[in-house]
Amino acid sequence: MLKVRRHEIPENNGLNMTPLMDVIFQLLVFFVLTSSLARPTQIELNLPESSSGVKAAPDKRLVVTYRLQADQPEITLNARPMESLESLGPEMQSLVGDEKIPVDIQIDRGVPYQNVVAVIDAVRDAGFARFSLLTLARKSTPAP
Repeated sequence: MLKVRRHEIPENNGLNMTPLMDVIFQLLVFFVLTSSLARPTQIELNLPESSSGVKAAPDKRLVVTYRLQADQPEITLNARPMESLESLGPEMQSLVGDEKIPVDIQIDRGVPYQNVVAVIDAVRDAGFARFSLLTLARKSTPAP
């Protein structure tokens, strides 16, 4: 009588191809999808040139600049100095009236964040919801 052990796993002499086929299929799908996305569709346009040569008028904007000079805030509106942050809103409203134009807020890099928020709040309280926040370039100091 032949004894068969119960917990014996039968020997598999063949090579299991299932994991290899899975990997090949995933690579095939990846390359098909990325190759179709890699070619952007381009439309060739021949735009006409202007015969008059007149340039459009630049956008009307307000420019608010806030920087620290010797630890004291320096606020300007369209290159005109302001006395304080509280006077900024009424001055902005007097320049444009009821028209709401975009505002560029230029802030020096060394200004603390709470002062930046205060300037943004002053612009919003004046009724100007559209604004751009810009960082001023550092002034170059002459070498001694």
